Amino acid sequence: MFHETREPAMPTLLKTLKRMQEKHAALLAKVEKTTARLDRRKLKLTALESTIADLEGRIAGPRKRRSAMGETARGIRHAQLIFNPTSGRDEEDNAMRLSRIVSSLRAHGIEAAIGLKTSGKAARALARDAVHAGLPLVIVAAGDGTIGDVASQLIGTSTVMGLVPIGTMNNVARSLGVPLEIDDACALIGMGTTRHIDLGRVHTNQGSNDEYFLECAGVGLSAIAALAGQSFEKRHWGALPKALQRFFEARLGAMRIELDGTVIEASTRIVTVSNAPLMATNMLAAPGAKMDDGYLDVSVYDGMGDAALVRHFLAASSNTPDDLKIYRARRVTITTEEAVLTNSDMSIAPERHVIEIEVVPAALSMIVGNGIGLTLPVESAPSAPTFAHDPPTSNGPVADQASQPAPAHS
Repeated sequence: MFHETREPAMPTLLKTLKRMQEKHAALLAKVEKTTARLDRRKLKLTALESTIADLEGRIAGPRKRRSAMGETARGIRHAQLIFNPTSGRDEEDNAMRLSRIVSSLRAHGIEAAIGLKTSGKAARALARDAVHAGLPLVIVAAGDGTIGDVASQLIGTSTVMGLVPIGTMNNVARSLGVPLEIDDACALIGMGTTRHIDLGRVHTNQGSNDEYFLECAGVGLSAIAALAGQSFEKRHWGALPKALQRFFEARLGAMRIELDGTVIEASTRIVTVSNAPLMATNMLAAPGAKMDDGYLDVSVYDGMGDAALVRHFLAASSNTPDDLKIYRARRVTITTEEAVLTNSDMSIAPERHVIEIEVVPAALSMIVGNGIGLTLPVESAPSAPTFAHDPPTSNGPVADQASQPAPAHS
């Protein structure tokens, strides 16, 4: 015998609806109250950072004069400086550049012990030693590769990371609003305005050897392009033709992408998982990506052939990317029909069928500025170019930019 399923009576439905609406109104009022309180605290933080910028600028001038006269400045902080002599342009005088960095840091209240990066292993060892010694600050004067090496050793520690970007692309510094001029970068470090920055992690079969990335991880064409770029950058000319051949021979393949439990089936040659908005040659690959929001931005490029991919990446290289759908997730699992290469920034992992990537939220404490990769930029920081064609910044003292609007989070 079957029983009829009856809808609740209309009065009951009306009562339930009214109860839900009242509950919604009460919850909305709490959210609005919390949002208003958060906005007030953001204003206080912005005002405080503006005051810090002003004070740091006023103190730096007398420090420079005392330093020129051979006097010891007061209020000095100690730090480890990791300097890569191979970063940037070959024609630069490294001894002069290093001397300028050390002098500028000293003028901004920081006495730095110098360590040279002779390899990635050496940079990681210097960072680990600084943590074990209890140093509160590690400063990296280098490019994105060395920054990534050092960052992997500071995860979960109280040691703060500062940047003097002297590399070729400087994507991390540009995303975080760190000035490219040495004096301005040191002024920002003197301000000491920090944010907690996320890292991405690519799981490997070995587990303990997981790869971390600050910019972007990817599979397929992304890894092949990183391999070609790595061969070019490190002048491994013999490996370049093979990498380029693999790039042009790659074909569309079925991929299953799981994003926090939601599954997407796609026919694609490339998936990128971004922590930062910029990658490669200052390419705006993930315009809305924030490095402090606890999420990764995932681009799938479903069904895109050669012409469409070329158009997309040309537009991204000119900082006007098209409306490619970007997904956000904390954990990403990519399963492929054929084994594919994987990259974590410029590090290449062997081919495999299943790739697991996740965000490590608030992994690092970093000194940052007014960058597009931040949900809460430091508006009073010295101005810093985001893209290569941006106008040059001044070498003057810290400017108060509190009146300028923060970049929108698209």
